[in-house]
Amino acid sequence: MSQKSHVDIDKLNKVPTGHPFEYKDVVEDDFPVEEHTADGKRFKAEVENGKFQAVVTEDDPENRVQYKKL
Repeated sequence: MSQKSHVDIDKLNKVPTGHPFEYKDVVEDDFPVEEHTADGKRFKAEVENGKFQAVVTEDDPENRVQYKKL
């Protein structure tokens, strides 16, 4: 992976343990909305590769990727 996602670490740190969230909840405020899909995939890969060990993907019935802080 050549680029890192545009996740705001302060926002991620404020997510309470056990609380579900989506990429849109932790992305940097000034990151362009039209680039969220590609960057969200980058964030998901980072989670799956253990870069953010405090979160894990959850299944969502509406086909959105959700995460939960451990």
